[in-house]
Amino acid sequence: MPKKEKKRLQVVISDEQDALLTKAAYELSSPERLVSKSEVVRLAIEKIARELEEGRLEVDALLQALKEEEETGE
Repeated sequence: MPKKEKKRLQVVISDEQDALLTKAAYELSSPERLVSKSEVVRLAIEKIARELEEGRLEVDALLQALKEEEETGE
């Protein structure tokens, strides 16, 4: 996946989310190639966008999850 020269977003994540990113990067890595947390985020963005496009992802459920996260401060 080619990297584009774009301004990087600074997103605040919880310790739990950081741990999930670390775990996912570790599980996707192999002795031949390490996968960074940034790459995991890029893959997740692509997956979400693709599933939304194909109608396989429930938008209302995603928005509700984001709202709940904001309310709980996670």
